[in-house]
Amino acid sequence: MAALRVDTWSDFVCPFCFIGALRLDQLAGQRPLDLHWHAFQLRPAGAPPMDAAKRRMIAEHTPRLAAQMREEFGLDIERGPLDIDTRAAHRLFAAADAAGKGAAIHDALFRAYWLRGEDISDPQVLAALAAQHGIDGAAAISGGNADCERSVAADVAQAAQYGFQGVPAIVFGQKYYVSGAQPLAVFAQAAEQAAAEPGT
Repeated sequence: MAALRVDTWSDFVCPFCFIGALRLDQLAGQRPLDLHWHAFQLRPAGAPPMDAAKRRMIAEHTPRLAAQMREEFGLDIERGPLDIDTRAAHRLFAAADAAGKGAAIHDALFRAYWLRGEDISDPQVLAALAAQHGIDGAAAISGGNADCERSVAADVAQAAQYGFQGVPAIVFGQKYYVSGAQPLAVFAQAAEQAAAEPGT
């Protein structure tokens, strides 16, 4: 069975993106997938500060999220700081992807933020993650690597062109769009439909 291309726009501070990524990992255990991750920023530079109502809503939702993560994946969450700019994290992923280590860093960034409560906008935190995976990410983290910045900018622009308002935004086989962290069965059905179409 040929690997099915799956393109996913996501942000590391989005809980539904982490859940979606974990479910795509589960799907990859059932059928071969060619996963491509794309940058999306929920809180880009210049975004207005998160208001009290939004923070309260997140706090109220967190116990339910924690229970879901524990029950479905056996993970205990410890969320990192709210209202951070993830541009540097996305640039680091772009550098890792170019070095053939994209999947490992992508997972590591999610886990750093969601399981260890780390601030993945902090260059020192990102540098430590890069070092753990044998990546020289200094230029990407600082913004000095033009290729990495172009990669992130292109992803963000493409998401806007497609009209994605939220993430995860997942496209199976460059044909079927699925919005949000849908159940694994929904992902599996979309993958099956996309794979069955000629030219996928």
